[in-house]
Amino acid sequence: MWLPTPALIFAQPDVAELKKLLAEAPKAAEYPNAAKATLLDLADITVRPDGSARIVTRQAIKILNQRGREQEAEIKVPYNGSYETVKLIRARTLRPNGQIVEVKPTEVRNGAASEGYDDAKVLSFSMPAVEPGCLIEYEYVTEQKTSPLPGHFWFHWYFQGGFDPVQLTRLRVTVPKSLNLARQLRNSTIEPTIRPSADSKSVTYTWEEKNVAPLSTEPLMPPVERQLPKLTVSTVPSWQTVADWYTKLGREALQPDPTVSALARDLTKSCRTDEEKARAIFYYVQEKTRYVAIELGISAYQPRPASRTLTVQYGDCKDMATLLVALLRATGLTAYPVLLQAGEPFAQQTELPSPHSFNHAICQTKIGGKTYWLDATAQVCRFGDIPQADRGVEALVIKDGKAEFETVPEATPEQATTDQTVRLVLDAEGSASGTVALAGNGDYELALRANLIVKSPDETKKYAEALLGIIGVNPKVESYRLSEPGNRDLPLTLAANARFPSWANVSGELLLFKARPDQASSPFASPFTEDSRLYPIYQSEPRLMRSTLEITIPEGFSYLYVPKSSSGQSRLGSFTRTVQQEGRKLTIFIEVRDQRVTAPPSEYAELRQYIDRYLRMYSESVIAKKD
Repeated sequence: MWLPTPALIFAQPDVAELKKLLAEAPKAAEYPNAAKATLLDLADITVRPDGSARIVTRQAIKILNQRGREQEAEIKVPYNGSYETVKLIRARTLRPNGQIVEVKPTEVRNGAASEGYDDAKVLSFSMPAVEPGCLIEYEYVTEQKTSPLPGHFWFHWYFQGGFDPVQLTRLRVTVPKSLNLARQLRNSTIEPTIRPSADSKSVTYTWEEKNVAPLSTEPLMPPVERQLPKLTVSTVPSWQTVADWYTKLGREALQPDPTVSALARDLTKSCRTDEEKARAIFYYVQEKTRYVAIELGISAYQPRPASRTLTVQYGDCKDMATLLVALLRATGLTAYPVLLQAGEPFAQQTELPSPHSFNHAICQTKIGGKTYWLDATAQVCRFGDIPQADRGVEALVIKDGKAEFETVPEATPEQATTDQTVRLVLDAEGSASGTVALAGNGDYELALRANLIVKSPDETKKYAEALLGIIGVNPKVESYRLSEPGNRDLPLTLAANARFPSWANVSGELLLFKARPDQASSPFASPFTEDSRLYPIYQSEPRLMRSTLEITIPEGFSYLYVPKSSSGQSRLGSFTRTVQQEGRKLTIFIEVRDQRVTAPPSEYAELRQYIDRYLRMYSESVIAKKD
């Protein structure tokens, strides 16, 4: 649908109001960690009986420093052109000297947000004369011609600006009495003022908070979004309503037309088992469909027909999931669309129901009593595996129209492993040569495979040298062996014969090197340096890291100091180092296991001790001396 550029309706600037806001705004010295101060964060929403709404948004922000300038100088307002329009009322900057500079109508851009999705729009403009100490202000109106879920309305509001202070934040929602507006608050006790209209046909709810301090930060804290005071309002009565809506949207798209059915037969004609059929279909969608990232909340909720995605060979997550489901069903397999909030391994079904609760779509299939979660947007993921961002998430599985919540299994450390084996011979000048082998699975393997699959042989060698750069500076790869990056069913391994000109440090008659393979990696500081803790300790990703160093020192040298075997354990995980010496050959094996965990602040001291023990182990060196 073509939409004209929104008209600008420049109200007469109330310069006195802006100057008063700026005069009373916080100074940069008051909040040295903040980039900006939000002076006004206002939204006024009028909901119609059909669930559509008119939303007036106003922002007034003081730029505190260069970071704030970089963050706020470019304004982008995404919207869905299939059911929304956006009009800019005004946009202006109040400079520190009192001068007002306005955005001109010709400086406003309105167009497609992404290739191939006509309904994904963005209104954007550059704020003029932005510098530390200025105030920027803009106001725009979002008109929803209809509600994506007819008859219902939903909205999320945060009362805090993350790491920046907020002077006034206010949400006002006017809703017809015919709609039941449910409200849910997280991390807040703000109570609304409730006023019925004069004709008793609508009710206005107003939530307001002043002088909201910025969120403090701590290492390994839970996601910021889970700490902010958040309000959700929704008239959607149940998750089943969401499932009914999405089922209706995708019914035609999921129908396997002759093209889809013919392709499904062709892909699976030589397959002997249902798992082989699902594998062939999954890999086809991965390889042939280019992923175009458009979140559910921005693009149209309507998935494309599977046949159309086949034709254009690109799609967003819901298009790729729809194609997967259609192809799997065309072969007689059970398959369902799945909606989830990627990267959010928290309870979802206790939230107020709304389509806005999801930002990703994948596919679930059942084969022989086993459940497979398939995310074709991870385009180098092997069949049966799934990216870390999807794991542990409570997902809405739509089974023949019925809403069922299931949790995508969390990864074990063994499913997120990195293995590093280094066998070197050291000379008296500190250089070393030998073999290095790298392997792993989970997201580590996905990252390696995604990089290697697109590189030429020369580029691959340079990439191998870059990977080996953590073992020692300026590595020289003499030869390497790489498993086939394009074959996802084979573990990805890299083995290289390499020379490291400066692997150990030389000090007189001494050779010194870390008691681990990676000599070029910088020691990292403990994330726990404070005496106390405010937030829970949150470690989101399980990992298993194994490294083996087998080093032979030169003839005429002997070991002056060799670290002992050691170990440690806590709720965060465990580490083990074993050390074996046979003459001039020293073998050091290290295993570090991280667990996904949320620990209360009361355990901070214990966990800090564990990290300190690990860092001491990690930092120890081996010393060899010339005889």
